[in-house]
Amino acid sequence: MENTNRSVPTPAGGGLFRVGVDVGGTAVKIGLTDSEYNLTASISVPTGAERGAAEVLADIGRKTRAFLEEQGVSPEQCAGAGFGIPGVVDRASGRVVYSNNLRWQDVRAEEALSACLPMPIRMANDADCAALGETVAGAGRGCRDVVMITLGTGVGGGVVIDGRILSGSEPGHAIIVEDGEPCTCGRRGCWEAYVSATALRRDAERAAGKAMAPEEVFAAAAAGDPALRAVTEAYIRRLGLGIANMINIFHPQILLVGGGLSQQGEVLLAPVRELVRQECFGGPGGGIPPIETAALGNRAGMIGAAALLREGEP
Repeated sequence: MENTNRSVPTPAGGGLFRVGVDVGGTAVKIGLTDSEYNLTASISVPTGAERGAAEVLADIGRKTRAFLEEQGVSPEQCAGAGFGIPGVVDRASGRVVYSNNLRWQDVRAEEALSACLPMPIRMANDADCAALGETVAGAGRGCRDVVMITLGTGVGGGVVIDGRILSGSEPGHAIIVEDGEPCTCGRRGCWEAYVSATALRRDAERAAGKAMAPEEVFAAAAAGDPALRAVTEAYIRRLGLGIANMINIFHPQILLVGGGLSQQGEVLLAPVRELVRQECFGGPGGGIPPIETAALGNRAGMIGAAALLREGEP
């Protein structure tokens, strides 16, 4: 069990702590925030998803309770615990309808967690939680309308409108090429099939004849490799087109890019911004929002899950 930052201050203004849990296919990150969503302590433990939903949820509940005890925080000092879970989450009923990563279907997660944690429980999709985390404490702080895209093995994303999660968005599975590349969801031509790290590796291997990590692809393109330059240019164009679509639909105050590929920074974002200026409705005069790199990294999910306990958040 990895533990970071064990010293926990009293929440400012005498407020309550909030627990934020980011449940992943391989690891569960458990964090504690103060009332201003500053992460004061966190741990990471293995998920052990092969054990089945009931055992995994009981284990998460026990480890969350033990984590609070280690920090000297009682359940009564907490506004509650929020959980970010991959897949389709019915927030009203507290059910995980379906999670491919965890291999769960129709799981009454809130009920199971409440048996271990005597405090209010809230749940949402993990990508939605990451977007909310960036809104309350990251690169989107000060904004009420935020769209976040994560570029990793797949393409995730979350939408926050008027400070609240718009549940259920799946931007990675919007079609951008009719009858295009096959996607893991079973359809063809999804945005994820073109701008995920998996897609970039596939296209680079086709062009170079060897497996390459995304950072190697961009480095080779910058060094002048014509085949890989064509790969990165196509990647950036498809990324920019998808981002323009998201802006045209939601008109956020800011659009954030996270995930492993966001580490390319301005190499990626500068040409994307230029393309978006051309492709967005109304062009440069159409009120295009800033496009920036997300700030919180793997802390966003925990902080966003904790922020589910905000007043008025269902």
